[in-house]
Amino acid sequence: MLATIEGTVMKGILMGRKMGFPTINVAFDSTDLPFGVYAARVYTSYGIFKGAMHFGPRKVLGLMEPTLEIHLLDFSDDLYGQKVKIEVLEKIRDTKDFDDMDALKRQIRFDVDAVRATDIPLK
Repeated sequence: MLATIEGTVMKGILMGRKMGFPTINVAFDSTDLPFGVYAARVYTSYGIFKGAMHFGPRKVLGLMEPTLEIHLLDFSDDLYGQKVKIEVLEKIRDTKDFDDMDALKRQIRFDVDAVRATDIPLK
């Protein structure tokens, strides 16, 4: 395991939802985790889920402040205001710049497929 992060789910700008990949945005104290995309196991009040996690700036949106957002696989409920525990298990790739939203969407689809293919047990 690379890191464990606990935090509260807060409302984001809903861009992931608009692209077909809704995310939970997590406010947390701090982490030494390098920017990147990771496979994670996420503990929620609804159960435990695999997640494709992005930690870093969102340059294609012009947002340079690092954020932590996770697309939970096979999940569609609301977690706003709830605490979650994230076990960061495997780095999928480094962050990279995208020319447009279509390129980002294609990469997210690839990242989600990569996380889905990982062998993450849901304890």
